[in-house]
Amino acid sequence: MKKQLIVKQSVVAVALALASTQAVLAQQAAGEQKLQKVTITGSNLKRADKEGTAPIQTITAKDIIESGASTVAELMKQVPAMGSDTNRDFEGGSGFARGVATASLRGLSSTSTLILLNGRRMTPSAYADPNDGNSVLYDLNSIPLSAIDRIEILKDGASAVYGSDAIGGVINFITKTNYQGIELAARVGANDDNRFGRKGVNAITGFGDLDKDGYNVFVTADVSQRDRVERRDVNDIEYQRYVDLNGRFRSNYSSSISRHPAFYRESSPGSKNFGVTVATAPSRVIFKTDCDPSELITGGAKDGILPTSFLTGRTFCNYDADRFLEGTGDGKDASIMSAGTLKLGTNAVGFAEAAFTRSERTYTAAPITLGQTSVTNFTSTGVGVPFQAILEIGHPDNPFPTARASVGYRFENLRAGAKVVNDSTRLLTGVRGSNFNWDWETAVLWNRAEKEETSYGRLYLPTLRKLNTGTTLAALAADPTIGHDVVGSGYADILQWDAKASTEFGKLGGGAVGLAAGVEVRQERIKLNPDPVVAAGDIYGLANTIIDGQRNVKSAFLELRTPFLKNFEMDFAGRFDKYPGIKTNFVPKVGAKWTISDSFALRGTYAEGFRAPALVQVTPGGAQFFLNNLFDPKRCETDEATPKPGATLTDCRKSASGSGGANPDLKPENAKSYSLGFIFSPTNKFDVVVDLYQIRKEGEVALGSATEALKNEDAFPQNVSRDPNPANWVTDANGKPVPGTGPLLSVKLPWTNQGSTTVRGMDLEFKLRNNLGAWGSLSSALRSTYIKDYLIAEQVGNVQNDVVGARAGIYDWQLNSGIDNPRWKTGLSTSWTYGVHAVNASLNYVGPISLLRVKDAEVTYPQPFCYYGTKKTTDAAPNRNTTIPSYEAAFPECSVNSWTTVGFGYSYTGIEHLTLRLNVQNLFDKAAPYDPGASLTGYNGGLHNNYGRYFTLSARYVFK
Repeated sequence: MKKQLIVKQSVVAVALALASTQAVLAQQAAGEQKLQKVTITGSNLKRADKEGTAPIQTITAKDIIESGASTVAELMKQVPAMGSDTNRDFEGGSGFARGVATASLRGLSSTSTLILLNGRRMTPSAYADPNDGNSVLYDLNSIPLSAIDRIEILKDGASAVYGSDAIGGVINFITKTNYQGIELAARVGANDDNRFGRKGVNAITGFGDLDKDGYNVFVTADVSQRDRVERRDVNDIEYQRYVDLNGRFRSNYSSSISRHPAFYRESSPGSKNFGVTVATAPSRVIFKTDCDPSELITGGAKDGILPTSFLTGRTFCNYDADRFLEGTGDGKDASIMSAGTLKLGTNAVGFAEAAFTRSERTYTAAPITLGQTSVTNFTSTGVGVPFQAILEIGHPDNPFPTARASVGYRFENLRAGAKVVNDSTRLLTGVRGSNFNWDWETAVLWNRAEKEETSYGRLYLPTLRKLNTGTTLAALAADPTIGHDVVGSGYADILQWDAKASTEFGKLGGGAVGLAAGVEVRQERIKLNPDPVVAAGDIYGLANTIIDGQRNVKSAFLELRTPFLKNFEMDFAGRFDKYPGIKTNFVPKVGAKWTISDSFALRGTYAEGFRAPALVQVTPGGAQFFLNNLFDPKRCETDEATPKPGATLTDCRKSASGSGGANPDLKPENAKSYSLGFIFSPTNKFDVVVDLYQIRKEGEVALGSATEALKNEDAFPQNVSRDPNPANWVTDANGKPVPGTGPLLSVKLPWTNQGSTTVRGMDLEFKLRNNLGAWGSLSSALRSTYIKDYLIAEQVGNVQNDVVGARAGIYDWQLNSGIDNPRWKTGLSTSWTYGVHAVNASLNYVGPISLLRVKDAEVTYPQPFCYYGTKKTTDAAPNRNTTIPSYEAAFPECSVNSWTTVGFGYSYTGIEHLTLRLNVQNLFDKAAPYDPGASLTGYNGGLHNNYGRYFTLSARYVFK
């Protein structure tokens, strides 16, 4: 007897009409074609006759429970196709993207991975991060794990369906629907050191059956909390290697800057140079040692202080700043989500969704310090007046009777750190139905993300400047106006209307032709407001993020499914998108599937994609930041080490402020993607799916180069700001000041279309199902991603070298990228169900990352060498990192090691209405591999985690 052949619509059409009914073609026993309505659920039972033309991975609610993950971000990290170039919210991290968690399919950045909720896009979060790949941040923290019914991951270009940002793929989070009943659940977790504690509760209720009662209302609420863990208490990394090689936590020494000040004598009158060396320190540095004797340290090797440090042999008061470092910060989350459906006659259904989520992240930091160098300050429009602590001769705190002094001082009485609160509100209402052989749907969506970020204990400049006019440090610290808690706020939102419809018509050899079409109009907005005190330039060393932008986007799309034969179908899709200032963009997609037999099918796709410049990249303003080690060609000779007359050596390695200049001439990033694979099901219990893929992204939008801006200053003077005081200009051969050559203050780096990235590889999936009769059932799955090539050219014309399995900017020295893409990532899981018992086990493998220097653009070194360690005469380049001199002795293979962890879970349902579950992640307590590049943490947070063997206990009660 032949198996019934059900031809699933193209993944493109699936993506178009998620959460609505779709038409499929069924081959009836008598050969009659009949139109069926099915809800796309992404079945785990991946048969050859149930796969579309493009690769899609489905994670079910059961998979989520068995994974042991407590957050969406943690779950996504277990997906083999996910890259390590994501944002994590565990530690304070980058101030530009603090508090968000993101996903990156194929390692193509968060901006190339579109996140959907129930088939419609989310708003980006309220951030303006200037770092590459972070201009659009879809925050996974705004999606509560407990509300998810399933997750569909389309690992193929999907711009022809969804438009911008879907270059690397799409992750669609689908929440529960049409639920009846009440259930309560609670969970608690910690590792085997009783750290990294997490706890949470959630409730779900739903009433009404859409088919019987004509309506359904569903509500879910969730609250959770995670505990702060000090970094020195994180033992589930290769801790001892980290301590020995990096010198972290090896001694009591932490910082020589405390409330007991250090004074630095000026090198020569009026020079403002207070720097010291080992040789000059005895005569030019005085430490106050009036602290408790237990805090006194005489610097030396025992404290991890290098002989080249001026602290060697000096006695000073040690301040324990390490207690503020975190393995994970405190976090609190809350959410409430609801959905409702209502029959509107026999052919239409009204639907609505409402959701509110809040994530709160608190990060600790050591209290702020003053140093002896000049610090740049910012206003909302650029650079403010810099500040340098200079105590004149006769100042009450100046210990040098004949010279000016600067000071190193910590305001221990001020709280430091930050708190970030991200709120998300989502409202959706619409109608769907069927008329005249058309399935149609229209809806209005409003989604807003709001952010409030507080930076504690910043120094208020009008008070701080009193130090230079005679106020003592003690009086300054006691002044209640010295500290200011800076509060920045902002929002980003989208307002969208869409309409779409699908039908079938005509007849080909394999059945009717499927057609889908739709339109979409979307308004995008973002507004970020700095604290008014920062905008006025009155906060020490803190930059602004300020932006106010809006644009309207119009789109139209068309899809066609053509079953030319009973065993051969093709999909065609195309989308037009119109962004302001950009000509109408069109991208196509074509897919094909050939079912050779009931057990074997071939499939493939070709797609073009695009990513429109982010709103923050085409709107004036954005984030300010610091630029270091700049060579100023107007104030230094071409040898880059000799200042011109009137300049100083610091002009040859200058620090200045930077900002990402808006560029209205930006073009969209373009991409082409290919996939080719097969589906093999030799029995009804065993499936094999293999997909080859290639994605090439060109014209990537990134910040311009400060070096290029300075080199081309005469042509684009608006990008460079200098001190206008003629007294500070350099002079020509006749000693005459040269206009426009004052010290560098700031550089604008307009966003530009730059290089390209190409990734090629293979996805593997094996699934096995066994019916054990009286012994229950057993199911197993293996998913693996193999990256063959990962090629980067940061600038047009650069040679592309393959950096897979290596740290990009080390393997190829021309690159600035620190991206890590292991060649292999694999997950294996098995689940046995026997009556009221269910047991599951998993194995996860992450491949190694090489730290060898192999290439520099087109140059291949005759002998690769390790980037970290002690210099050798055989090194092909002189710039080895020598901060960890014994690294090669400890790691002769010069790599971040592979990591294999095992998980275990057990569920018991023997008590009526109650499910009890124990989950253990990293059962054998495998430590996260040591990473010398992660000097502050000791491990690679993008690939590994730091909590070791982790236990989660949960209980769920269903009221009947």
